[in-house]
Amino acid sequence: MDRSIPLSDVDGEMIHVEVVNSLDWISKLPNDLLLKVLSKLSMEEVLRTSVLSKRWVDVWKETSHLYLDMRRIAKAKILLPEVSHQAARSVTKIIKDHRGHLERCTIYHDSLQCEDGVFESWIQSLVNVKHIKHLKLVNLFDHFEPITGSHVTLDLLPKSFSHPDLISLFLDEYNLETPHAFYSCRSLKDLSLINVSAETEVFNAVLVSCPSLEVLALKISCHKKGFLKIENHNLKFLFLSCLGIKGINVSSPNLDILSIEYLSCKEENFFTASPRLHSHRNYWAAGQCLAHTSYIISCPQQGEESIGHKVMLSGFTDCMKMLSLMSVSVDLTNAKEVEMLRQVLAAWPVEMGELEIVSKSNNDAIKESESSIGKTRNTIWEETKPFPNAEFRVYTVWLSNFSGSEEEFALASRVITHGTVIWNMKIRPSSSSTTKKSKIKAAIAKLKELPKCHNYFRITCSDEALVEPSLW
Repeated sequence: MDRSIPLSDVDGEMIHVEVVNSLDWISKLPNDLLLKVLSKLSMEEVLRTSVLSKRWVDVWKETSHLYLDMRRIAKAKILLPEVSHQAARSVTKIIKDHRGHLERCTIYHDSLQCEDGVFESWIQSLVNVKHIKHLKLVNLFDHFEPITGSHVTLDLLPKSFSHPDLISLFLDEYNLETPHAFYSCRSLKDLSLINVSAETEVFNAVLVSCPSLEVLALKISCHKKGFLKIENHNLKFLFLSCLGIKGINVSSPNLDILSIEYLSCKEENFFTASPRLHSHRNYWAAGQCLAHTSYIISCPQQGEESIGHKVMLSGFTDCMKMLSLMSVSVDLTNAKEVEMLRQVLAAWPVEMGELEIVSKSNNDAIKESESSIGKTRNTIWEETKPFPNAEFRVYTVWLSNFSGSEEEFALASRVITHGTVIWNMKIRPSSSSTTKKSKIKAAIAKLKELPKCHNYFRITCSDEALVEPSLW
């Protein structure tokens, strides 16, 4: 007999799947293909497939991803105690019934699970039994409904996150009293502490216990003012939003990306030893650090991926992209680096306030090309379509280390003629030599002759002698 199972499609619209027992060709597919089908569904829909037929009863138990939101499981926006306990039992059963190892798991819960030991049992099962690789835990803290959640303290066993298979950990809305759970996290490569509070010494101990980190995101609040120490030679990406700190010392020589949302410390107490990052902007000009992102683009070795670039394109950076100010160092003669720049800008969700493009010097470009796959001829500047696309807009573009090269002129002319830059293009020349000055001056003059899309658009230069007076 036919049955109609209600499911929701990718747009949230309700659809009905007609299940014909005698002609159920989908159920005849091998498990690996069925699991790919399940990967496109929500967790609630995945569990619902177990009623389709006997063939489907246990298929979901082999899925590599679990997404467990107690609000959705309970079908309630507010998790009152009785509802919360019932939803927690469902989460426990799902984890217990799952078979094999897990690639990724996300759990949204409330404070009650941290009080009755359930939360700790989930972590022990996921980390030590399921060998989870990517774990995201979010406390549903509601500032307006204190009964439903609170900024709970994580009271976990020592080395709770030290399993060698765990490489990514995301914690949101917790308080840490000790660093014990993080001891010996030598395999952890990606750590995000979002809306987490602790003593500065606790944060420092956590970071020391994670020497292999390549990605670190800290949106934290310190109980007592102290110095935050970030010393890691493997770190590629660092996001900072720190309240209640006296100062920060960053020593990460291989850092590709530094993104700062907020720092409560003064400029004289912010120290960074990250020689790869270049910017001609003073982000402390207003007395406190302006929210910004500094990014040096570099091509990875053959067979490898750029960790920093992957993070720049990931969903986590949506909040970072709202910062509106970005400085990018790039070799405009390198096709791969230009494509990476295009991808980052094309993925930007809103209008950008200011974008600084720092052209790598010849020495920097040579060093980068020696370690990259090899330079290829950059034909992107021979195109005429908008860069990075027709939608991206930025109010002010800074061209730093500008030498008047063909690639720099091509980039500048594209963003001018297509209206990509709205208000200002500010040029900082690369050299004071007479020969190069004449080339830079000629390039600026040609840029000013181009048709502009915005009435208030202007081109300025830090060396006024390089700009011919005009009615522009």
